[in-house]
Amino acid sequence: IEGAQLDNNKMENQLKLIIRDRKNAMFKKTQAGADIGDVLTSLIATCADAGVNALEYLTVLQRYSDKLRLNPELYLPW
Repeated sequence: IEGAQLDNNKMENQLKLIIRDRKNAMFKKTQAGADIGDVLTSLIATCADAGVNALEYLTVLQRYSDKLRLNPELYLPW
């Protein structure tokens, strides 16, 4: 197919993130802790794909948590 990429590095990097998260989940003390880790990993990966600084994004979520509860769609990372 003309224009098709010759490698799949982007997909492999995304799979590595999922595999690393699954491996690290074994060391969580509770299922709730593992679930929270999954959500944070997903949020950080979404920020990376959208070109958003994950640390700044998470800081804004904490700073404006009261407004976030009223309009969560306004605080999506994309």
